[in-house]
Amino acid sequence: MTHLRSTSSRGPFALWRLIPLPAIALSGCTRAPLQDVLGSFFPSWMLCATLGAVAAAFLRAVLGVFKLQQAVPAPMLTYLAFMVAITFVVWLIFFGH
Repeated sequence: MTHLRSTSSRGPFALWRLIPLPAIALSGCTRAPLQDVLGSFFPSWMLCATLGAVAAAFLRAVLGVFKLQQAVPAPMLTYLAFMVAITFVVWLIFFGH
């Protein structure tokens, strides 16, 4: 027959170990990067994503001018990848401390 441990003997100690978890989880939340645009505050990631979408649309237009759109494999996925890459580059240039 197996012996099962009683959880009451370690109950208070288990709870004591969980107390610092919220402080550790929220320690990186010092401030939100916000940008003032025409008197309204927007999250920086939203502005970077918008710039990435505009740049990806511009890239699609440039490829259309040179008649290279048919050479793009999986266009939706490719342009989405372009948008994400440009978004990350913009974030790193302007907000990568």
